[in-house]
Amino acid sequence: MKKFKTVFNFEFKTISRNKSLIVSTIILSVISLIVTSLPLIIDIFSKEKVDDGVNEPVDSVNFEEDFFVINDLENLNVYRVLFDLKPAQILKNEAELNSFLGDNKNSYGFIINNLRSAQIISNTSSYGSETAFKFESLMNQTYLKQKYEILGIDYDLVQEVENTELSVDYVSLGKDGLQGVVFSYVILFTMYMLILLYGTNVATSVAREKDSRTMELLITSTKPRTLILGKVTAAGLMGVIQVLSVLAFAGLGILISKNYYPPELLSVIFGQLGLDLIFVYTIFSVSGYLLYLFIYASMGSLVSKVEDVSKAVAPITYVFIIAYIAATMAMQFPSNKIIVLSSYIPFVSLFTMPIRYMLSNVTLLEVTISMGLMLIVTYALAQISIYIYRYGSLNYGNKLKIKDVFKSMKNKD
Repeated sequence: MKKFKTVFNFEFKTISRNKSLIVSTIILSVISLIVTSLPLIIDIFSKEKVDDGVNEPVDSVNFEEDFFVINDLENLNVYRVLFDLKPAQILKNEAELNSFLGDNKNSYGFIINNLRSAQIISNTSSYGSETAFKFESLMNQTYLKQKYEILGIDYDLVQEVENTELSVDYVSLGKDGLQGVVFSYVILFTMYMLILLYGTNVATSVAREKDSRTMELLITSTKPRTLILGKVTAAGLMGVIQVLSVLAFAGLGILISKNYYPPELLSVIFGQLGLDLIFVYTIFSVSGYLLYLFIYASMGSLVSKVEDVSKAVAPITYVFIIAYIAATMAMQFPSNKIIVLSSYIPFVSLFTMPIRYMLSNVTLLEVTISMGLMLIVTYALAQISIYIYRYGSLNYGNKLKIKDVFKSMKNKD
């Protein structure tokens, strides 16, 4: 136990002093804080823009600084009232309009042929501007109002009916699917980054020790089992600390900005997560995390050069990517037969079984069987990984093959 503690402390300090790890953790934490604080940030900048007179609400937009050429003389009085026009704003023709716009860079020009045909002129792009939007809206409303009056229909009553909102309350007798998808996706993405990053980190660390011949000194001072256990637990713990740091900043951002979040989103974020769900996710995530870390460590011991690590870990990385793809499918089709089958395969079940439990009706027996298989296989592969590590740690020849290691295990028996 004392030697394990020594190895663990050494590995943990080595990883924690890694500058790239520290910088990446800080960057990710800041990004998570900014992202979760966006509602507050948007509100602050929105207020500043309104105070500065920029991007005014459409209802407050007026046309007092704009100029009009009205060819539809029949409705001239309608336009005067509609846009609250002064005599100086109504010009004779387009040439005069262009001249006025040249002297008034921030003004808009409108050439109205009729309620269904008009032209908007400005020194900058008028497309999508609030002034242009309000102009089109007023023209459309006036046209429709005239048509409805001809037909003897009350336009205001029609508007009231059309603007009546449908009130719908969603009541779920089962599990909250939206909250399940959000929670599952966060866990899935977190585990994906953890396993790939720290799995490769462990494999590289083992290969580097072999490459620098440090392994010879380590093996003589302690057992291979202690070494691999110390490496895996140190890397695993550092990964968890990094994730908790990022999540802590994300939580801080949510707490600061929660008054600016839509109530529906808050109900998803702060929804009730049962202890049973937390337990299931913890068991599968921790055991799956350790499962992959042990395998990555053993794969790193099969090579003698750091450059060969990527090739050595490629097979298990492909398996992990397949598991990730299966998990994304599980979030859409949790009851699919292939997904159900995958929830009993430990390399994949660390994702798919918790997702199935979250999003569909899974019996206690199914979860227990899958969890039992997960724990048994994790323990078994940890023992095999320890043997592979012991076998490959002092081999400085060509890259070992897995089949050679298993032959050695068979001959030993």
